[in-house]
Amino acid sequence: MPNLLAFGMILLWPLVAIVMYKKFDTVTATFWTIVGGYMFLPVGTAIDLPMIPSIGKDQICAISAFVGCKFIKNENISLFGSNSIQKFLIILLLIIPFINTFFNSEPMFNGQLWIKGLTLYDAIGQIISQYLELLALVIGLSIIKTSEDLEKIVRLLVIAGLIYSLLVLIEIRLSPQLHTWIYGFFPHVFNQQVRFGGYRPVAFMGHGLLVAIFYFVCVCAAAIQVKISTRKEKLRNIFIFAYLVFILIITKSVGAIGLGLVITMCILFLYPSQQKIIIKLLFLTFFIYPTLSILNLVPYEAIVSFISDFSVDKANSTNFRFAHEIELMQHAYKKALIGWGSWGRNAFWNSVTDGYWIIIYGTYGAVYFYALFGLFAIGAVNGISKNATKKEELVYQGLSLMLAGILFDQIQNASLNSSWLWFLSGVLSSPLFKKNNHNGSLTK
Repeated sequence: MPNLLAFGMILLWPLVAIVMYKKFDTVTATFWTIVGGYMFLPVGTAIDLPMIPSIGKDQICAISAFVGCKFIKNENISLFGSNSIQKFLIILLLIIPFINTFFNSEPMFNGQLWIKGLTLYDAIGQIISQYLELLALVIGLSIIKTSEDLEKIVRLLVIAGLIYSLLVLIEIRLSPQLHTWIYGFFPHVFNQQVRFGGYRPVAFMGHGLLVAIFYFVCVCAAAIQVKISTRKEKLRNIFIFAYLVFILIITKSVGAIGLGLVITMCILFLYPSQQKIIIKLLFLTFFIYPTLSILNLVPYEAIVSFISDFSVDKANSTNFRFAHEIELMQHAYKKALIGWGSWGRNAFWNSVTDGYWIIIYGTYGAVYFYALFGLFAIGAVNGISKNATKKEELVYQGLSLMLAGILFDQIQNASLNSSWLWFLSGVLSSPLFKKNNHNGSLTK
């Protein structure tokens, strides 16, 4: 049960944001409002008001950032995206819950309980929730106006990783207790944080896997920083990169560690043309995965066997996830286009839904799946202006690889329901990348 401090932090965050917008530039204030809120606000604590969805850490961060950008910094926020594709996808995502409700008005038996049919009230709630999630994206694409702004995001991610590493080191030594000590409760199942004779750090993110994906992002940012360093900065940035890799490793999440090492090696050692191939392969794998699963073409047994050569525990965990994924996909296929709707109708009473892709596919169907994840990926696949400088291209391609890695991770994990990752997608979806000036630089 959250204590008073937990609720107080949610309520006070808009005031903290106002102070930051008064003190810092737009990009810095927005970063710490959205990403800083994700780092330090309590998990599982929400303000419930009549007729609107619960307001928790993700929602209050996005709302606070919008207010700061719009009313303090007088930024022009593109509420439905900056181009026709973004507008189409966002509007489509807001229309589908109405259609979803119409086709799911009947109750459903989940193996233990009857779950009620959906109503217009449910549709309105889902639309508001969805837009609050996408709000961070439209803020991100609206505030990035120069290539220096994008480099600032990279630096701020590295700084965030360094700051949070202190909490990680505390919990590696003392076990994940910070959320309990400060906010009065543990946000997940404690046993899931026990790994390799020690603990996964959780801090204020809710689960060790979420801390790991946070450090995956920070390590990618540090690799980009190494790549664009001047000779004077190189040694310092290599040391920071190595330190953040160490922190990623001690999060003890094998998938995030492996993904982080692969993506950072691509950032550091591949040419942009080769990086583009990796990005396309990661996105392609993710987007065809549901079809492969439906057609039973995913080599589940081979994957588990390969993993067992390195870790029996990880292989057993992966096999458990795959078993539930197959069951959930068979259920989702019965309403493949439009999905089963909310209130847990996408799953059975004993189902474990780990991958975010199957959660979205089962809840809202294939159309919503491709619209939502397509919107997330669009910034990374749009490409950068041919007149971009080498440094600008390195930053853009590095962040694109990072986004591709995040999306690929949604096959087995669920981290993309967090505003901070949509914010990062937004900064890469900025109209900046299609602008040219007289010097050939992206910078206005």
